[in-house]
Amino acid sequence: MSMRIHAFPPSPRAFKALVVANHVGADFELRLIDLTKGEQRQADYVAINPNMKMPALEDGDLKLWESNAILNYLAAKHPESGLLPADDRKRADVLRWQFWESTTWDPACAILVFERVVKPAFGGGAPDPVKVEEGLEKVRRAAAILDAQLDGRAFVCGDALTIADFSLGAVLTMKDLAQLPLEPYANIRRWGAQLEALPAWQATSAMQASAFKAAAA
Repeated sequence: MSMRIHAFPPSPRAFKALVVANHVGADFELRLIDLTKGEQRQADYVAINPNMKMPALEDGDLKLWESNAILNYLAAKHPESGLLPADDRKRADVLRWQFWESTTWDPACAILVFERVVKPAFGGGAPDPVKVEEGLEKVRRAAAILDAQLDGRAFVCGDALTIADFSLGAVLTMKDLAQLPLEPYANIRRWGAQLEALPAWQATSAMQASAFKAAAA
């Protein structure tokens, strides 16, 4: 069996796994897990990821979930990509920013994605203004840290593209729909434009658009 990635491409967490798979040239099959239809709760998928979340990756008898773990696995399988440095200190820096994405950046952005994108799409009503204000405050605080890190650097960990960039950058696919407050952060906007210009990013954006259409059908 070729590698299979179970994902709903509109989700930034799925997008990051797919964009890295595309970037490294992995031979994989996408299995669409349509969250709008509750497919993450189907028994065959729960057997792969008991958390009933996506993405998940199957490679032979390996069943791997957690998006950042998937990124590390794909990068390690394709060392020629340079996405995961061999140097211990540089690799630790990449992991540091991936952990920060999981603990700080993603939870902050997720508030606005949920209130402004997910709730309307799933019939959950209007955004909660208290939650929106909380999200705006948290995103601004985290964005200031990320913007400072990018000052004078092409990418998050220096001059080379790594999986840290894909981990942190994936949520930018929702920047317009979620109205992420990124206008004051020129370094983030410049870096985001670099990511969006990557062929792998464009290929994954096409997968995202196809999934949106499938979900609406």
